[in-house]
Amino acid sequence: MTASTAQPPATSSHPDARVWVVDDDRDLLSLLEERFNSCGWQARSFENSDGLDEALRDEMPHVLVLDRLLPGQSGTHLLERLRGQGHRFPVLMLSALGAADERIEGLETGADDYMAKPFLWRELQLRLERLLDYRRELTPQRPPEQIFRINTLLFDPARLELQGPTGVVNSLSRGDASLLSFFCLSPGIAFEREQLCQATGSLVDATNSRSIDVRISKLRKLLNSCKRGSGRMIEAVRGRGYRLNAEVQIEPQA
Repeated sequence: MTASTAQPPATSSHPDARVWVVDDDRDLLSLLEERFNSCGWQARSFENSDGLDEALRDEMPHVLVLDRLLPGQSGTHLLERLRGQGHRFPVLMLSALGAADERIEGLETGADDYMAKPFLWRELQLRLERLLDYRRELTPQRPPEQIFRINTLLFDPARLELQGPTGVVNSLSRGDASLLSFFCLSPGIAFEREQLCQATGSLVDATNSRSIDVRISKLRKLLNSCKRGSGRMIEAVRGRGYRLNAEVQIEPQA
């Protein structure tokens, strides 16, 4: 058995959270689904990526537990694809591969946490609670497939492109595109640094790092290079974080 069942589940501080798991071990899926439901979570389980992809058309999980060793497609490849599509929900990766370099690879792919099998149930629950805390009440949203018009700039998340009114086009990294998409989905809303770190898939603790400030500075420069002064659309909010102060419209697909 890959998980200890000695300790009963404790009541979750996030009742009704959607906690999904992808694993080809049917016994483990059954166990985790039972445990998740006992916590008060809305559990869903999938044996492969096909079932997950279908479910994602209707709603988003609040957190995903992902096995690294899946048949046909590795968990790291699946996670890389999900992040590339713009999915920002927290992911905890489970694996029988627990060496340091293997954990680092999983985290670099975009996982927010990593646990080796076998594992203790209570530790898994606490780690999932932490990831749910990290969401900071954000409602999971479908990754944008539209093209956004930000004042006079055009932003295409799928192509990772930002275009100015004179036709200047800048290529964005996936992290930069995820961050700008996050702002575009909620213009005018001030977000904390932890939320913005989560949007980029960063593992860095924003309370002890200025990494998000560096990322914001880079994004402002990209905006300015498309149109002078556009970087000022991303405003610092004292005691809070940052917000996008701009009119955002969704452009019709070509």
